[in-house]
Formats: sequence, C-alpha cells, structure tokens
Amino acid sequence: MSTNKKPRKKYKPRRICLNGCFYTKETIQELKDIINNLALVVFTTLPSGRASDANMHEIEDLLNWIGIMLFDRKWKGQEAEAREFTDRQIEALYALAAIVERKKAGLTFGYVAKAEELKVIQEVCSDGVALLKEGMEVAPERTTREFLAARQLAREQLEAGIRDVFELPGRTRAILNQRHFRRP
Repeated sequence: MSTNKKPRKKYKPRRICLNGCFYTKETIQELKDIINNLALVVFTTLPSGRASDANMHEIEDLLNWIGIMLFDRKWKGQEAEAREFTDRQIEALYALAAIVERKKAGLTFGYVAKAEELKVIQEVCSDGVALLKEGMEVAPERTTREFLAARQLAREQLEAGIRDVFELPGRTRAILNQRHFRRP
C-alpha cells in the first residue's frame, strides 16, 4: 500500500513557450507599404528616367525577392505557371541589367529603359507584388526571411565578383534555413 495519502500528483500547468516571430497587423501593414513603395518606383520613377542608384538597387532587390519566393515555395498544381513566371522574372533581371550596363557605358545619361524592357519589368513586378502582398498576409515571417535571403545572396555574389546573379547557387536552401542573416 502506498504511504502517500494522495497517490495522485497535483496538476501543474506547463508554461507554453512559443518560439518564432509574430507580426502584428500594424507591422504587416508597414511591410505592405514598403512593397507598395517598391512598386511605385517601378511604375513611376523608372519610366520617367529619374531612377537613382538606390532605386535601381531597390528594383533589383524586389526582383530577387520574387525569384527567391518562386524558388522556395511549393506551387502544387501550378508548376507550369510557376516555371513560366520564373522565366519571365529572369528575363526582367536581364532587362534591368541591360539598363544598368547602358548607363555604365555612358550611352544614356540616366537609367533609361527601352519599351520592351520596361514592359517586362513592370509585368513581372505587378504580378510579383500581388504575390508578395498575399504572402505577407499568409506567412509574413517566411516572406521576410525570403527577402533577407535574397538580399544576402545578391550582396555575397556581388562581393565575390560574380556578374550573373540570376542563377541561384546550390547553397540557397541553406541560406533560407539559417536563423540569422548577415547585415548589409
């Protein structure tokens, strides 16, 4: 027989530790405003030829963010559409590179886009911005992690002297899964 008068142990509620990051509605709205500002740069500043170096880096970051999002997520039932959109996104990156190369070569005074280059960039950015806004609603942590990974990949390849940053390296998955990102 038990020497204990109460054979059952007293219930102790366990503390719930939630690991992870949680975004408030205000923070999500701020991030959506940043995405809107990036889209405004593409649709107002770039067509007028008044884009600065910082604006061009923002457009490049937006296109890379869209590319990482297409790479990282599973598009069940939409594989063909995702592949086609990835091809258009890479085409937009090459169009952006052509604009930058013309400016560096001294052929144009500012960042001036040809009509077909501008059309490709604007189409990809309009579709990509819609996907990013939806991603901010559904999975804001994942979407911001994709942005940080895209930015880190672009900066590392730029520092390494790799000119073609349109193809994702093999260690992209490792960068996406890391907990901390290198500050630019």
